Amino acid sequence: MAPSPTRRPALLRRATAALVLVLAAAALVPTSASAASGTAGEVFTLTNAERYKAGVRALVSDPALDAAAAEWARHLAATCTFEHSTSQWRSSRVAAYGWVATGENIAAGQPDAQSVMTAWMNSSGHKANILDSRYTGLGVGVATGSCYRTYWVQIFGIGSPVKKLSGGAGDLTGDRNADIVARTTAGELKIYPGNARGGFTTPLTAAPAWGSRPFTTLGDFTGDGIPDLGRVETTGALMLYAGDGRGGLRAAVQIGKGWSGFTQLVGGIDYSGDRLPDVIARTATGTLKLYKGNGKGGWLSGNGVQIGSGWSGYDSLSHVGDFTGDSRGDVIARKISDGTLWLYPTTGKSTWGKPVQIGRGWQSFTAVFGGGDLTGDGAQDVVARTPDGTLVLYPGNARGGFLARQTIGGGWNTMSQIG
Repeated sequence: MAPSPTRRPALLRRATAALVLVLAAAALVPTSASAASGTAGEVFTLTNAERYKAGVRALVSDPALDAAAAEWARHLAATCTFEHSTSQWRSSRVAAYGWVATGENIAAGQPDAQSVMTAWMNSSGHKANILDSRYTGLGVGVATGSCYRTYWVQIFGIGSPVKKLSGGAGDLTGDRNADIVARTTAGELKIYPGNARGGFTTPLTAAPAWGSRPFTTLGDFTGDGIPDLGRVETTGALMLYAGDGRGGLRAAVQIGKGWSGFTQLVGGIDYSGDRLPDVIARTATGTLKLYKGNGKGGWLSGNGVQIGSGWSGYDSLSHVGDFTGDSRGDVIARKISDGTLWLYPTTGKSTWGKPVQIGRGWQSFTAVFGGGDLTGDGAQDVVARTPDGTLVLYPGNARGGFLARQTIGGGWNTMSQIG
């Protein structure tokens, strides 16, 4: 039976006593990760503040833990229930990312981050989770529903998070949110900072005189933690434009020559499994070549290695990040003949997994690309533009599919390129 709002006090008292805790014997040292954003980020920050006061090391935030917490919060809100997930459920979503054990706090009805943290810290079981020194990571999910309005989920992890490469442009402004890059018809390069809710804040001009040459998102190609862009000049020179972390670009550096023969570049993807961003280039005949990045703004080998053929039948090739939830990067490609959208997963061993059709009827869109995590739920998203300039967001579910589509902007038909 779905709970009734009039039963809230009793339900919440019973729920306070419920505590799910699955622990491993040894704690592993976590690698660095960016914190959650928005209201979830407030909970993350307040949690670490409590640990600091107690003399316990800070937790790191990981997209896999965030995605699992957000998914469970949405489940509670949609079903009007209040119950813990199982350790098996959590493990199926985060084990591939390096988390070997998990625990969970849930709450409902609190209006803001400070209120829910106060409630948890006043409950011995939930407080024990927050201050447990064995935990190394934390994911936070927040959702709204009809019964208790706001649902809160913390998923704690033990382990060391696996480094994943985001799809899309990434965080070019330093606010920990995914951004979008656009080239105007006048030749300006704009950055649209994401707000982690599928929308954008005031756009920034990264390069007022970029020109007509297409850009390529490269991920963190230089290894400084800031995403970068690339551009192929008419001479065939491949230029690297390193991001400055404030919505701007550093002076261009040449990192290749003879690239004018390629019809499309896909950057930011880790095809080889070394967790460093590579570049995939397509020739006019449909051959794909891999150029492995060294994580320092250069190449492990200057000679491209063929990794595919027959790709001339696709357009809108894009790195979509880890779309399937296996911690490896994926590519989306639209088939020209029928407008179907295909997902090409990577294996982490310099090979492709089995392609899967994930959409149809996409031929009407004038742009299709991986947008990174634009909704702030830890899952990678896809963005498309209609002929009238409407920007449509297809949020990923971190399992190779989509949640309900959203309209996130208008007037984008004035842009020559979006990515």
